[in-house]
Amino acid sequence: MTGSHLGAAGALVERVLLDDRVPESERVQLLVETEGAMSAAEGVARRIDDGLDESTLADSLYVRYRVQDALSRVVPRAAELLGDLGSTTSDEVGHLATCANGLALHPPARFRMTGPPAAHLVDGPLTIA
Repeated sequence: MTGSHLGAAGALVERVLLDDRVPESERVQLLVETEGAMSAAEGVARRIDDGLDESTLADSLYVRYRVQDALSRVVPRAAELLGDLGSTTSDEVGHLATCANGLALHPPARFRMTGPPAAHLVDGPLTIA
């Protein structure tokens, strides 16, 4: 799910990057945040491909919540920068923004997962609530 939501956000950010009306600093900021999240997700995905152990599972949760936080900043900013509700692309922007949002709706919810990673950090078992 992380990759799906991140992919939709990436498509939205790509539209911002191609819009020369958007200030360069804004484009670079969105690019850095999106690529950082993408790199983290790809890294943990490679580790999962090599075999899933408790440490990799914990890292996948950390990355998922980090990506979730990045999307909560990137998606609204990209949609705002693309703006212009009267444009022919506004439906596409709205669709991508909707698809990119919602990672927080997928389990396990962060508020239920504060104890297990904390226990894991002190060599306890990682249990998914």
